[in-house]
Amino acid sequence: MIEVILVEGQRLLREGIKGLIDQEEDMSVIGMADTGEESLRLIEEKQPDIVLMDIHMRNIDGIKGTIYLKEKFPAIKVIFITSFSDEDLIVSGLNAGADGFLFKDLNAKKLIQLIRDAYNGEMVLSGEVARILARKIRDSQFSQKQVLGRKLDNRCIYLSERELDIANLMMEGKSNKIIAQHLFLSEGTVKNYISELYNKMNIRSRSKVIDYFRGLTSSDEHS
Repeated sequence: MIEVILVEGQRLLREGIKGLIDQEEDMSVIGMADTGEESLRLIEEKQPDIVLMDIHMRNIDGIKGTIYLKEKFPAIKVIFITSFSDEDLIVSGLNAGADGFLFKDLNAKKLIQLIRDAYNGEMVLSGEVARILARKIRDSQFSQKQVLGRKLDNRCIYLSERELDIANLMMEGKSNKIIAQHLFLSEGTVKNYISELYNKMNIRSRSKVIDYFRGLTSSDEHS
């Protein structure tokens, strides 16, 4: 049985989707929430297979909620649903770890199939989302530095352009001396920037900071 928690602010839509899912023999809605804060409590208690979540939630938005859930319960599949075709929001959602992104006007039969697909480990995207991502890939190729900046932004860690330059060079294994030469800075200035990085990351080890940065940019980060 595929256990689903439904997180949706509109009661009518929430009840409608629940009715569709509960008609299926192999899946069931085991809980519903209409705010981000309520949804996190419910998901922690029930630990479902699938979370079908409106990305625009009150209290805690879907992206922040998903980052939290994926760090604590990585096996739970999170599928965003939305009414808006905002490409930056879609990219941010997928970078946060979502397992799918669907529009609310999706037909009932397709919705049920995509829930099953996500349960079986597939990334699920409605047709319009797939087209938006294809256009995004065509229009922009993200560098490692840009990917790192986006991933940190999603975690509410904001680095300046210079700090991102230094973080990128640290990931490449460059010493402070080489970083200073590359960026035309003094070695002391580089050390000050790195100290500020440690403060922002709340990490005091160079190797651990580098491992964290590399972890963010190592898997499917160019979506």
